[in-house]
Formats: sequence, structure tokens, C-alpha cells
Amino acid sequence: MKVAVTGQFAEDLLPLLNTLGFHVVPLDEAPDVILTYGGDGGLIGAEASWPGVPKLAIRSSRSCDKCPQHDDREVLARLLNGTATKTQLMKLRAQVHGQEFFGVNDIMMRNHDMRSAVRFSVIVNEERVTDEIIGDGLVVSTAFGSSAYFRSITNTTFRQGIGLAFSNCTEFLNHLVLLEEDELRVEVSRGPASLTADNDPAMASVDSGDTIVIARAPHDATVLALDTLRCPHCRYKHAPRRRF
Repeated sequence: MKVAVTGQFAEDLLPLLNTLGFHVVPLDEAPDVILTYGGDGGLIGAEASWPGVPKLAIRSSRSCDKCPQHDDREVLARLLNGTATKTQLMKLRAQVHGQEFFGVNDIMMRNHDMRSAVRFSVIVNEERVTDEIIGDGLVVSTAFGSSAYFRSITNTTFRQGIGLAFSNCTEFLNHLVLLEEDELRVEVSRGPASLTADNDPAMASVDSGDTIVIARAPHDATVLALDTLRCPHCRYKHAPRRRF
């Protein structure tokens, strides 16, 4: 099996890969699987750079004490013998001004100037579902991403659909969970705002009168052994804190 490895400490994994008989190739040589050695951010970044190639994310041993089931050798052995589970993760696509953004976790719009709120409203499948909202912005999340920024705003997660969380609004607003096939438009009545997805370094400027279209992307992300990122028995290592 041909694999490529990404991550800040990817070289830590190379001796074990060679011992198990994997053929390690550069990322531009069409690997069968891309191994991301780090965490959620590494997985998301790899999907953004190499969409369509199956990914397997392994926590770095420098930051995580792993349970026996998710020891590096055990996870890689499952990949090698074909028993690693395969999960299709829905992605979101946002479009504005001819630019496209793809998110495994979420699409984010927020005020460009911290001193000034954004005004916007949301239309779902041609039906207006909010009046004009005044606030810092909006997070549109997948179920996978609902444990990230969406959760920090709403204090909840969801298992299916598309979630909308409203950030620091002047009026109390409950979050919304839409169907996966729904399409939503965000109509900005006062900007400026910025739009991006996941940890994409690119951003689009959004201003008064602009409309953002967000829906399920035409392709999913294929992730192997997704349980390695969601195990409650694997423990993060924390750097010692300075005492004052």
C-alpha cells in the first residue's frame, strides 16, 4: 500500500511504517491513503490540499497518550489488513463573488471590523427564516464540525444535518439544524464581513448587498479509522503551566 504522511512530526511515524511494510511516497505520487500525524487540524488541512484521497488521522504521540486500541501499530495494522472503518464526511461549499470555500468542519462569516456588527438575514430553500440579525456573524457547521466552533457558541452538538449558530447577536436567537439537502443564502445588509472555511488561510470580503450561498458540497471527505480522533480513553498531554 502506498501512503504519504503529513504533519509537523510526520518523521516520527516513518520507522514504524517501514517496519510494517508500507510504501511511503511523496504527496505528489498518487498515494492510496494520506496519513495525517497530528489531530483534527491536520486532517482538515490535508483534505483541503488533497481532496478526494482517503485520509487516516493519527494523533501525535508527542501530544497524546493513546489507549491500546489506538496505538500507532494497532491502527496501521488495521489499515494494512483492510479492516479500518471508512466514513464519508459531508462537506459544505460556500460561494460568493465567484469564490468557493469548502469546509469539513464549518463555514464562518464574521464582522471584519470588531467595532462594528454585521447585519444579515438567512433564507433557506427560498423561505426567509430570520429577520435582520445584528451581531458578530454566523457559523454554518457539519455534524462532524459541531463539536468545534458551533459547540462553543451553542453549548450543544448534533449528529445529522447542517447547523447554524449565531455569534454575539443583539437579540437572543436559538441555533438551527437544517436538513443535509437544504440550501441557504445569507443576505448581508451591512458589512463589512469576512468569509472563510475551516482553517483555510484564504478569506473573501463580503459587503452590504452581497449574498453568500451555502449548501452541501458535491463531494465528501473519505476518512479511515475516524474513531482514532474521538476516543475518550486517549489522553492529551498538557504542557506545564507557568505559576505566577
